[in-house]
Amino acid sequence: MSRGRVFGAVAWREVSTVVRTRSYLLLAVGLLAVFVGTLRAGGGLEGGYVPTAVDLLLPLELLVPLVAVALGYRAFGGDNDDRPVLLTYPVSKRSLVAGVFLGRLVGLAGIVGAPLAAVGVVVSRVGGHESRVFATHGGVDSPVLFVRFLALTICFGAVVLAMAMAASVLVRAGRAALAAALAVLVGVVAGGDLLALVGLTTGAVGDSLLGTALAASPNAAYRGLVLETVVGVATDRGAAIDVSAAVAGLAGWLLASLGAVVVSIDRRPLAGLRSGVGELSARVADALDR
Repeated sequence: MSRGRVFGAVAWREVSTVVRTRSYLLLAVGLLAVFVGTLRAGGGLEGGYVPTAVDLLLPLELLVPLVAVALGYRAFGGDNDDRPVLLTYPVSKRSLVAGVFLGRLVGLAGIVGAPLAAVGVVVSRVGGHESRVFATHGGVDSPVLFVRFLALTICFGAVVLAMAMAASVLVRAGRAALAAALAVLVGVVAGGDLLALVGLTTGAVGDSLLGTALAASPNAAYRGLVLETVVGVATDRGAAIDVSAAVAGLAGWLLASLGAVVVSIDRRPLAGLRSGVGELSARVADALDR
């Protein structure tokens, strides 16, 4: 029996769960409403792809972690703790974690990416001449830059999702998982920037190291990559962050969080059987029989 079949069964179950949950659909609609309201106030739609990305950057720094935490904080706790059944099958911990992560990442990509893609389509229809050339900077706007912006946003969400999953598996009770998830949310949204500011004011972080220090924070790394690889390309502005350090920072948080889930997944006492176990058991058993 290949691990790929079990991995696919677990991932499909997670995607199905997201699709069947109406609150996630309402969340996507709410995000679209926020995006439209923000762009109407800032005028980004008429400005072009890059002005649209600039207008949406701050809201996304706040909303993407919120969506990722909502999807990830109960991934291995509460009613979704299906490990008692899964561990009765020859399913590796890596396959289980990878399947849950991928399935929920697909859900996050739909919740966040679909409204952003809709915004990009609207920009292509209503954007004026500024959507192609910035007269004041001589920079060229392009839908490719907006696609890059969307991809960076999904990557940022993937990192926070992994962090929320790690929080869910490192605690025992549902309330504790929620508290840990909220700590992840606050830490991602504000923690890194505050620590960098404290380091700068106390002299622990010099001006030359500020970009590298910010790259260690997921939201600052995301912001810097957008400013450097999307806005900076179109406007020929100065470097906003150390790109290599930002990429390494995001990758480090992602791998460390998923590694923590794999290591800790079987260390807690197994909970009782929960809802949804029967469906997942059938899928895994079917995959194992093939």
